[in-house]
Amino acid sequence: MAPGVTEDMVLETLTGVMDPELNHNIVELGFVREIDIADDYVHLDIQLTSPHCPRAEEIVAMIKNAVSTIDGINEVEVERVCEKEA
Repeated sequence: MAPGVTEDMVLETLTGVMDPELNHNIVELGFVREIDIADDYVHLDIQLTSPHCPRAEEIVAMIKNAVSTIDGINEVEVERVCEKEA
């Protein structure tokens, strides 16, 4: 794990990432499903409002840019996940 980097730090950083259509941050919207931190690497699972979200790539890029500003983080991977239907 990157020295001192916590899930709370990542979530705090992600509050600055706004969904361009809904005008709320992705943490408030519940898009962040899982965060894994290992060494200088962060992996995030996100679930957007729709699997065909037209701004998905833009949101992923904003997430990567935001998380990469955290000291000690050199690599960020974002995976879009879909809720399984019952």
